[in-house]
Order: sequence, then C-alpha cells, then structure tokens
Amino acid sequence: MRRASDFLYVRLYKTLKDQILTGLIKPGDYLAPENELCRHYGLSRNSVRKALDELHKEGLVVKKVGLGTFVPADVAIGDADRKKLRIVAPFPAYFVDNGLPLLCDAFRRKYPHVDIHVLSLPNDTYVESLLQSGRLGFTPDIVLLGEGQLSQMDDRSAFADLTPAVGESVRGLYPPLRRPLGSGPAVRAVPVTFSPLCLAYNPELFAAAGVPAPGSDWRADDFAAAAERLTSVSAGRIDRFGFSLHPSLSRWLVFALQNGMKPDGPDNRRAIAQALERLQDWLHRKRIATVYTDSKNLTNPFIYGKAAMTLTTLFEMSTWQERGIDFAPMIAPLPFGETKATLMQANLLMVPSDCADPKLSLAFVGMALEDGMQRLLSGRTPFLSVLDTVNAGVHSPDYLRALNIGDGLIDNNFFLHELIDEQIDQSDLMVDMSLFWLGLEDARAIAERF
Repeated sequence: MRRASDFLYVRLYKTLKDQILTGLIKPGDYLAPENELCRHYGLSRNSVRKALDELHKEGLVVKKVGLGTFVPADVAIGDADRKKLRIVAPFPAYFVDNGLPLLCDAFRRKYPHVDIHVLSLPNDTYVESLLQSGRLGFTPDIVLLGEGQLSQMDDRSAFADLTPAVGESVRGLYPPLRRPLGSGPAVRAVPVTFSPLCLAYNPELFAAAGVPAPGSDWRADDFAAAAERLTSVSAGRIDRFGFSLHPSLSRWLVFALQNGMKPDGPDNRRAIAQALERLQDWLHRKRIATVYTDSKNLTNPFIYGKAAMTLTTLFEMSTWQERGIDFAPMIAPLPFGETKATLMQANLLMVPSDCADPKLSLAFVGMALEDGMQRLLSGRTPFLSVLDTVNAGVHSPDYLRALNIGDGLIDNNFFLHELIDEQIDQSDLMVDMSLFWLGLEDARAIAERF
C-alpha cells in the first residue's frame, strides 16, 4: 500500500518543478523557507525536504546553509519558441490529478505546438496567492478554482468574458451550477465538472455481515441499524466502525440540509441542532461512527476497510485506487432526512484578461465544455459532466438518483457558501466545535453560533 506521505511529497516536487520551469519562480529567486512550505501546503517537514531533495538532484535548486534554497541563474527554462499555456490550480485538488490531464492531452493533440504547465498554489491561501502572483509580474493563462474560492472574488472584472467560447454550452448547464456564475451578461467563470456529497459503502462488508444493500427507500433508522451491525468489536476494542465522517462543514452540514435547512431559512438552527444531536448519538452513545480529522482525506478509515460507510465526494473517490483501496465502493442514497438534498462542489475555469494569449486560453475553456470532452470526463473518470444530457447518456438513472441529481433532485442541492453566512469564519467554527466532536458540548450550543 502506498504511503500517504510518499503521495504528497511527489505532488509537491511536481508543483515546485512546474513553478520553476514556467518562470513563476525565476532563476536566482529563493524558494519559501521550509517551515512556510510546510504551512502553505499542509505537509510535514520530512515530505518538504524529500521534495526539495528531488529538485536538487535535477539541478533545479541549490541549497545554501543559512540562506535557504534558490533556483540557479543558469537553470534551463525550455524552448522559448514554443507557446506555453500556464494553468494555475489549487493544491490539493483532486481534479488536477485525475481529470485535468484528459483535458490537457486532448488540447495537446489539437495544438501540438503548445506546452501546457499546471502550476499549483496553496489551497488555503489560493485567492490571495493569485493576487500576489499578479503583483510579482506572473499572469497565468487559465485559472482553475472551486466554487467557494470563486465566491471570495467580489470583483471579477480582471477576468475575460467567456461567452464567445462557451455561450451555447452554458445554456445546457444544470441550473444550480449557474448560480455561482452571477446574474450579469458576462460569463467570467464556467464549471467543467462537479460532485455532490454522497454516501459510499463497502458492499463486501455488507455481504459478510448479512446486511442488505442500501435501497432507494431506506431511512435514517435503517442507516443506524446497518451501521450498528457493521461495527465490529474485538477483545473489547472497536476495530471497525459502521460509519466514518470528517468534521468539516462541507460534510456534516448535509444532515441539517436533509432536515430542512435552506439558504436564509427561518428554522436553520433547529435543523442544525437536530442533525448534531443525531451525530452525537451515533458517535458517543451507540458508538457506531467515528470522526477522522486529516484534512486531505488520506486517513479515512473507509479506504482501509475500517469503516463500512462514509460521506465523500466523487473528487475524493478519484484518488482512492492509487491509495491502495482493495474493494469497489458503491453509492447509496443519502437517508438522513425527509428532504432529498445534498451539498455540491464544482471545479471552474477562468481566463485573466491580460493573459499572454487570450485566443488560446478561450479555446481551451471552450473545448472543456464540448459534448465530446464532457462525455470523456464523465465516462473515463469518476467525475460528472456539468451537462445533464451527457450524464444521462453515460450513467444509469439509479446511479444519478443515488447521487441526488437525477429526476430533478439536483434542484434541491446547494453549495456550502450558499448556506453559510460570509461573516462566519469556518476555520474558527471548526476549532470551536472540537469539544463537540469529543462529546463534551451540547448540540444546541453549537447551533446557536449559526
């Protein structure tokens, strides 16, 4: 099984290498100190040092004791005569590893004279890093970002209107995916794929325990009963839980959403309290569920057969195979309330107005929304197309209903930033909820903070 630390150090090595070879980090420039790289990319010092060692072996960096690590003045940047398309993306981003390469390969076949480089910037400071790169004289050609990051951009006037490239395709988007784009005539961003929050289960564990597979009509009580039977105790110690959950808002808030929470809803605190009380019952009274806190989803017990069900996204699931999962997970309908609704995440593309070659950048974005490209993404990867007609032609109706997007169910779904007041600091809230996840704070006290 591949170690999570190995997976991350390789990604950082590739990220820094692309930043050097495309001039984001210029010859003679110093890299950020190791402690800053650790903080920005959420990695251990050992992982950062292994990535820097690989760069040193290739002659891309030099270390000076007491000064730091810098790019040599004579480092070879590449063929100056070839065109370059520089795509900036957040780190980590599941789509960058498992979906974007399909787009890049298709574009290279169409434009063989163009070199494509994907440059990663820290996820937690992504928007800030984009602004800073512009002040330093580096302008990307394409920006990949999530809908939450897009919501942080109050002023999008520095980005090109994409209508000439995607005007017809935008009309075919699922309606909820159009909401983050704004209501004006100009289209500054377009989604290329999305994922609902969904419930994955291990069919092998269900079969071994004699638990019926989840059906379209199962409810919260059925879920709890299954989780109880699937929880395994050995020598007085729980060695497998029925359910695993990350404590972020982008996960547990779906329980409130399925119990009546709505944007600016009058009864949201009641829905949140009800959801958290149910979770606390499963976590600390019945002990059929567990919480894992790794922000990169590398230690989710579900992946290693230590939990029978988990809340996840298709984005996360796209990385499970390379992390050593040895079973084929299935998707079950979310059974946590009477409202058939879930949270969503999306990947979007934008083009800076002052990029080097706007025509080339617009061609890339336009290709990403073509029916053929969307069918390729939806058929060859776990990612969904943003076009209803494409998904309907690739996936079964039962699968799309289980994901809460078939039969019009997607109209009930929301993005996290649509549910949470922008005045709420999500990082601070997660810290404030630490005692709750330990079973030491009342659910209603947490609900009052919303």
